[in-house]
Amino acid sequence: MLAPFDRPALQIDKFDHWNLGTYNSALQAGIAPAIAFHKLIGAEKMHARLRELTRYWISLARDIPGFRLHTATDTDSLGAIALFAIDGRDMEKLERDLREKHQVHVKYRKVEHMEGLRVSPHVYMRKGELDGFVGALRNALSD
Repeated sequence: MLAPFDRPALQIDKFDHWNLGTYNSALQAGIAPAIAFHKLIGAEKMHARLRELTRYWISLARDIPGFRLHTATDTDSLGAIALFAIDGRDMEKLERDLREKHQVHVKYRKVEHMEGLRVSPHVYMRKGELDGFVGALRNALSD
């Protein structure tokens, strides 16, 4: 996002300029189908699927030595996002190793005294892909 250069940036319309680069028509064209897809599935089913996928990968990873989960899984407010750490491991290095050596995208997060890797599957993921993630995690830890 770029603010305009031709008038003072005082109101929200400062971002309403289409002459600051190439317009992304694919993004706009995808909005209506994305909303239709969301309505077709429904928020409740999506949330249930995300809980299922999150609990699934966690169940596979729980036996990894030092695995520590920072996210409560026994609640209906659980969604796709979970944060975990491996005791005694550099979590920033683990994030890099997973991305560079195993093509797995997780995100390092640190807030005050808590740090770890954020994992967030999406509704379209298959459990086999999460099997691959946990396998990559195990491989990265054994390197």
